[in-house]
Amino acid sequence: MMDVLLLTAPISSSQRTQMLYLVIGFLLFLFTIVGAIGWLFERYIARLSRQVDADTWKVVQTRIVNSPQQFRKLAMKKNYRHALKDFFFPYLLIALSIGLFFVYQAWLDPTLTFADLFDYTDRGFNTLFPIIDWDNIPRSEFFGLVIPSDFPSLLNTPRFVPEAMISYVLFSLIVIAGVFFVRAVLGLFARTVRIYKEANTTFTKSLSEVAKQL
Repeated sequence: MMDVLLLTAPISSSQRTQMLYLVIGFLLFLFTIVGAIGWLFERYIARLSRQVDADTWKVVQTRIVNSPQQFRKLAMKKNYRHALKDFFFPYLLIALSIGLFFVYQAWLDPTLTFADLFDYTDRGFNTLFPIIDWDNIPRSEFFGLVIPSDFPSLLNTPRFVPEAMISYVLFSLIVIAGVFFVRAVLGLFARTVRIYKEANTTFTKSLSEVAKQL
């Protein structure tokens, strides 16, 4: 009832100004975060793409390759080798996690199921995170519209449960594997883009460059 009264209460000009400043500040903060993430992503992609330069500068300098097709063929072969090495570790961690789950289930706790790993009551890694009861959000009627009137309650507050240790270990391994998997994908993407870009520019004759050498 109090939430409905607050929603229907008149808003003064000073409150509108404060809300406007709050919205503007939030948008500026959001744009800053997005810009920073974009800048870091661009720098990281550029760093990963420099592997192409390390792999191909010698063959270009010694004229072993002298056409875009030869350059792409050689560079992509090295690119796939790097990708194979990059993807090996995350897949190894995933396989290790699966094997560890079945070993733990067979030897220590036969009652453990895959669904138990996601439990938030006593055996899953979700005991470490707040679980929000989105299905039971408090609602109130406002001018004929039923809208949320309060933040939903928590089904679980973060806590450490010793019985969920296997879930914590498996969750950590999967998170680490996910990070390395994303890095491998970004590396493959960055190197591929760099290869096709350099293939089209390194072997393209420029009259401006020729004129500088005259």
